[in-house]
Amino acid sequence: MHAYYLLLALSALIIFSYLFDIISYKLRIPSVILLIGTGIAIKYFLEYQGIPLPDMHLWVSILGLIGLLLIVLEAALDLKLSKDKLPIIVKAFFTALIILLLTSFAIAGMILYLGLTEDFYIAFLNAIPLSVVSSAIVIPSVMNLDEEKREFLIYESTFSDILGILLFDIVLRIPEAGKNVVMHVGVGMLATILISLLAGYVLIFLFEQISTKVKFFLFLSILTALFVAGKLLHLSSLILILIFGLMLENYDVFFPKFLRKFYKREKIEEVKEQFKLITFETAFLVRTVFFVVFGLTIDVKAMGDPLVLVIGSLILMLTFLVRFINLKMFYKSESIFPEVFMAPRGLITVLLYFKIPEEYRIEGFKEVISFVILGSAFLMMIGLLISGKKTTKEEFEFMEKFDHGAFSEEDIAIDRWHLGHPDEPEKSDQ
Repeated sequence: MHAYYLLLALSALIIFSYLFDIISYKLRIPSVILLIGTGIAIKYFLEYQGIPLPDMHLWVSILGLIGLLLIVLEAALDLKLSKDKLPIIVKAFFTALIILLLTSFAIAGMILYLGLTEDFYIAFLNAIPLSVVSSAIVIPSVMNLDEEKREFLIYESTFSDILGILLFDIVLRIPEAGKNVVMHVGVGMLATILISLLAGYVLIFLFEQISTKVKFFLFLSILTALFVAGKLLHLSSLILILIFGLMLENYDVFFPKFLRKFYKREKIEEVKEQFKLITFETAFLVRTVFFVVFGLTIDVKAMGDPLVLVIGSLILMLTFLVRFINLKMFYKSESIFPEVFMAPRGLITVLLYFKIPEEYRIEGFKEVISFVILGSAFLMMIGLLISGKKTTKEEFEFMEKFDHGAFSEEDIAIDRWHLGHPDEPEKSDQ
């Protein structure tokens, strides 16, 4: 009988998650808040019924690893490499890299200042998970924004995920690699890229040749096995997943003319669309279960501890201050709203935190992680709600000039008249 209840609960979660996505799109409330809230509600319901809750941390780690693999693959399959997209890709990459590094150092400095640890390495290792923007939350939440802002935020959050994971892996290796960490990482990175390119060509060739209908989970299993093998060999395994996804999505870029005669473009396009569809569907399922299970592990009472509230609030302030300064400095002539609010923490933050060895974890920091995830999601929601109305080109130019003090009082009066009466000539005093 319990199996039926479990199946019913899983089915209900998927249905609610789908409804949450609709609510998120219509009301601009991040679905992650609703999913975590559902997990917390289920936890209290089970406690009220006297039903013991098993230890969910192992499930969080397993779901997180699967979700991590799928998120990077999903992100890679969304990255279309072309000359016209190059400026926004470069802009998003360096924005993600600079904000990640500055935020990590800022949070590490705060941890040292508050006396949570006296070791900078421990402080920095615990700060990295809190510095990664969650593409799993950003991507479904920006569909209502203008195309250019939407593309920038999708690229930026994707790069933040990938760069954050790579930075964490590099820092995690420092104790065993010591002073040779740069050489170890460099050699490992180069080996991973070469192996990934070779594996990508072989896998896509096999993908094209297999005629059976059952393909996706075979290749997902192969990718997972390569991912785990790379981890055991201390290689940056996520690069393999990233490169495979990029190669599949950007066939023309990675396959020179002399190689194209061995591949059938039409066949690759066909299987690519099937692969993308099933990847996105599976990622949706894993994200749903992950955030609900994560909600089951949250101790709401512990989150209300004054120390947790103070530390979590300071981290949020530092996060958005660094983001605001960076965006304002590098993109002076452009609007940075609502981009400045689009910095939620999520699945990657939780997963990286659980990968920190026990001896390097800061006591009581798990509740801080939960507070920051929920707080950053609420701030993103506020930004999306405030930016609910899309501005016209004329309104945007007017607000930009007004913000930079480029208007005289007479200019403001004239432009306001044009905004209200676009088809009429401007008024004259005569």
